[in-house]
Amino acid sequence: ALVSLTALTFIEDNALLPRDQLAEARNSLQALFLRTSGEETMLRKLIEILKITRALHQSFANIGNILSGVSKGLHTLHAKIAVLREQTGRMVLSAEENADFVGPFLSFSQRFVHKVEGFQRLINDYLEIKEAEGRQASHYRIARDARVQLKQRLAGSLGSEIRGEVENKIRQEVIASFDYSEAETNYKYAQRDSLNMEMEVREALAEIRAMCQMAMNPAMRANLADDIDDDAEDMLAAKRYEFDDIFTLFASALRKHPRLLHIKDAVLELFRLYQASFGMLSLDFTQLAKATETMIENAEAYFDAKEEDTDIRSKRDKLRKIEGLIPFLEQAAALLGDAALDTHAKFSKRLSELVSVRRSAWEHIFEELLRAKVQAEAELSTRL
Repeated sequence: ALVSLTALTFIEDNALLPRDQLAEARNSLQALFLRTSGEETMLRKLIEILKITRALHQSFANIGNILSGVSKGLHTLHAKIAVLREQTGRMVLSAEENADFVGPFLSFSQRFVHKVEGFQRLINDYLEIKEAEGRQASHYRIARDARVQLKQRLAGSLGSEIRGEVENKIRQEVIASFDYSEAETNYKYAQRDSLNMEMEVREALAEIRAMCQMAMNPAMRANLADDIDDDAEDMLAAKRYEFDDIFTLFASALRKHPRLLHIKDAVLELFRLYQASFGMLSLDFTQLAKATETMIENAEAYFDAKEEDTDIRSKRDKLRKIEGLIPFLEQAAALLGDAALDTHAKFSKRLSELVSVRRSAWEHIFEELLRAKVQAEAELSTRL
């Protein structure tokens, strides 16, 4: 049981699992001592629990990165536009220069920023609605499973005692009275709300993309429906986007007003930033949708973990430790089948060597693993 106890000590010291899961694992370990078999099965179970926890912490990290990334992108947009606005202010533009390009461009840029700010609000709303869906999914699964268990129990030992049609009718009424339709209905409403919010986000992305199209060379423009799924394509077909062809305006203004060459590089840099912004926002939403899928599948654990650590840095630290612990336990589990390690001393030495392997996936936690192993051996040595 040295490997299991080492793992549990490390997990407890670093708070990598909720208290109830840790207590269950320790109870399983106590049972393991009583029957002196089954450590490999326990290790496999522990590894699976850690993998689920890793996926949850990865979701938290991804969500945090996405939300902070959008904020940083907005900050960059504001800063670049402010620099250009200041530069054009120093130029003392003529009415024609302002009307032919600078005015429309600054209006276009401000409108683009507003679209990105709208997208930021929407993905925060999307996350809240997906969390609500996760809670309803959890309630639905609990109610459904409870009804199934009740049905199985009544069909089992209680069912075997039934003597006639009256008793059978009563049993069916008891099962039917355990109604989980409200939980199911709430879950379906939550799914509908999530789908509607997803379409709002996709529409916001489509509008941002349409603006980006106007900020690129017309020869490079694509059909707005390219690279968009079928539902969003239907939505686009029903709505026309009208934005200034700002790239063409710029090309024309440069020919008419040579002084605008002074801001050419800054304008082109903003054009490129708009293109990159759409690409990153689109990728961010795809990653956010994937992260919330993990949350829906493991809603109870997700909300427990969310309440435990409000600091995203703590979750990232735990994620990194779990990512090192899992491959270590998988390698340690393989040692259990080595017939040459037939004494505690031999196994302990080999486990220490495994912990200390250089350039391993767990090298960043090897010192903590060694300390956990020392504590585990101390506990093992004093068991009666």
